[in-house]
Amino acid sequence: MLFFVNRETDPAFNLALEELLASTGDAPEFFMLWRNRPTVVVGRNQLTAAEIDGGYIRRNGIEVVRRITGGGAVYHDLGNLNYTIAGPADRDDSPDSFARRAAPVVDVLREWGVPAEFSGRNDILVDGRKVSGSARSTIRGRSLFHGTLLFEVDMERLAGALRPDPLKTASKGIASVRARVANLKEFLPPMTADEFAAGFARRLCLRLGVASETAIPAEIAEAARRLADEKYRSREWTYGTAFACDYEKRARFAGGSVTLRCRIRANRIEALRISGDFFGSVPVERLEAELAGTEFRRDAVDAVLGDIGDLIRGVSREEFLSLFE
Repeated sequence: MLFFVNRETDPAFNLALEELLASTGDAPEFFMLWRNRPTVVVGRNQLTAAEIDGGYIRRNGIEVVRRITGGGAVYHDLGNLNYTIAGPADRDDSPDSFARRAAPVVDVLREWGVPAEFSGRNDILVDGRKVSGSARSTIRGRSLFHGTLLFEVDMERLAGALRPDPLKTASKGIASVRARVANLKEFLPPMTADEFAAGFARRLCLRLGVASETAIPAEIAEAARRLADEKYRSREWTYGTAFACDYEKRARFAGGSVTLRCRIRANRIEALRISGDFFGSVPVERLEAELAGTEFRRDAVDAVLGDIGDLIRGVSREEFLSLFE
């Protein structure tokens, strides 16, 4: 396994670099640590405008980018340490797959004296509060798993930049984003964010059996700068295109929230958009194309609907079909 430390703080570049490193041919498994300047990172399947407070974002100079994995929107700043673990394809979709992938991170925190535990779909908690979230995907036949570690994140900005999902907070019995998150600094001896990053890197290297840091190949870094400009800085990728709809229904399931928006003509689905904080290894656009042209009836959709397991993980066929009722 290789260990990369990415010292750039440009969020578009960092996501581009991660994508390229994770999806390059038969490259060996690696982990990478990195940080972003103040940024909201939205999930692959989310409606960006619905996840952020646009006025707050503009007033405070916070950037917005979209990642290639599912899950929910998160706030990053230099008090947040991000980790990426990637390698050959791993098709393990068992209920405990996230916990297994996050185990090295949980183990490092516990060795450091932090009573961390994996919880729910993709969170690491300390004393019942979230200190880390994670996401995963398969890219060009390779597995990508990444997550956040809140060390001394600006909680006021975190709460101001994000619009919490009312269905999610209601299901957890908690009224706000700020009430359910914590900084790891509360549970560790006094140290700076830089000291935390260096200490976490040392401990994770020992845990994963990595001897030393590997330099990021110059050609990959240059390609990442191009990809950042072409994709991750583009408004189309970050915000999508405008979509007028005649029907909208939203629900929250064990696998995450799903919103269905349809444009209907002569009782047929002319076009649709499926969004939410769910996970999937296949772009949900495939499902959108599959259902376009179908009559807008549950039984008609059921008749043409294929397997949605790789598209919307953790959401059953019956749950998805309930959105058409």
